[in-house]
Amino acid sequence: MPQPILCQTPTKGLLNLTYARQIRFRTLNIHQMSWQFACFITWNNGDKQTFVGKDAQAIAQTIRKIT
Repeated sequence: MPQPILCQTPTKGLLNLTYARQIRFRTLNIHQMSWQFACFITWNNGDKQTFVGKDAQAIAQTIRKIT
C-alpha cells in the first residue's frame, strides 16, 4: 500500500496526492490584467480538478517537500 501524501489546502480541505496520476502547474491570465498560479490534477480514476491561488501554492509546496 502506498504511503499517503497529504496536503492541507486553505479552501478545498485535505488532499491525498498519492492518487494523482498527473500534476501540472501553470500561471493563468485571468481578466486580461490578473495572473493567477494554478494547479491541474488528473486523478487515477480520470477525474480532473483545478486549484488556483493559495490552494495551488499549498500543493506546490507539498510536492517540493517530497521531491
